[in-house]
Amino acid sequence: MTQRKYRTAQGRNIDLGALMLKNENVRAVGNIPVNARGDYLDANNRPIQSKPQQVTRQQRRQVTNVTDEPVLTSAAAKPPAAKSKPARQQERQQEPEATVESEVIEPAPVEAQPEPEPDLGSGGLAAAIARARHIQQEPMLDPRTRARQNPGVNKI
Repeated sequence: MTQRKYRTAQGRNIDLGALMLKNENVRAVGNIPVNARGDYLDANNRPIQSKPQQVTRQQRRQVTNVTDEPVLTSAAAKPPAAKSKPARQQERQQEPEATVESEVIEPAPVEAQPEPEPDLGSGGLAAAIARARHIQQEPMLDPRTRARQNPGVNKI
């Protein structure tokens, strides 16, 4: 069967593979109702869902959850909602069928503007990052020098 044969300190031979196969339907100890094979059990120790079924269900959930639609990150980026057929027919009836001459509109040239300096007084993550760029490094002072620079009464 398996290569898991061991000799005990008393000289007995134990085949762990056969022992595992013999006890695979026994309820496992713990707070999850499973047997040694991993099948979920009901109150009468009958398997509800086998381990291969659990694996295929989990794999199907991961694989089939993919959609062909793009994921939109903001409410402003949502595509317009599809209108029902009667609403589209009403719009067609209301709009007069006139020919519109096509005009070619050329876009205005965009001038490059210099990037403004960050406002260091405002809060937020962007301001903290901007402040981090403009930090001056000062030498560390020992406690005696720091105490001398502190104004106030030193002795009473």
